[in-house]
Amino acid sequence: MKVVQLKITSVLLGAIALAIFPLTLQGQAIEEMECPDYFDGIELSDRQKSQLQPLEEQLDDRIDKILPLSPEVEKKWEQLEENFDRQIEALLSPQQENQIEVLDRWADEQVARISPALLEEEEELNLTPSQEEALEALEEDYEQRFQSILTPEQKQRIEALEQQLDEAIESEFPEPNAEQEASIEAAEEEFEKSVMQILTPEQSQQFQRNLTCDIP
Repeated sequence: MKVVQLKITSVLLGAIALAIFPLTLQGQAIEEMECPDYFDGIELSDRQKSQLQPLEEQLDDRIDKILPLSPEVEKKWEQLEENFDRQIEALLSPQQENQIEVLDRWADEQVARISPALLEEEEELNLTPSQEEALEALEEDYEQRFQSILTPEQKQRIEALEQQLDEAIESEFPEPNAEQEASIEAAEEEFEKSVMQILTPEQSQQFQRNLTCDIP
């Protein structure tokens, strides 16, 4: 069975998840898993989304340069995700595998209608706000359909596997030194100041509440 490149679970990030959440796994690994995303609870306009996207990409690029992943770590992450996929597949019955294959084909068709570049795994996507919204809706739809195929016991087991994957990925993430930590904090502060200039006062309040969960 081919595990679709969508967000099947909360940690299995693929093409859609990367399009919706521009920050890489490197950036996510620095934050607590329980913390909200920067813009949770904030309804952004199309104009704001188009303004924020390059800021997020710039922050992503800066963090990548400050704390680059070695080929060994990247390979280890790939192995962890492949093992996670195999564990998920082992939980499924032949009938469920067939159902998910049908679901995968449907999802690929929907992605192709929104942006064929996603299926081609291009690094520079440059999606419009409307495309991102369509992908987010598709991601949620796929998740609901996928969950409806699973039994309660399978859902519980997958949740445990997700936690294990989270912990394994974090354990492989390189520990930043003092200089790198300072550089990352400076990059994030610059990003936050730029974001505040785009948000309304009400949005800024929610944004600041979300930031209080960041690791110092």
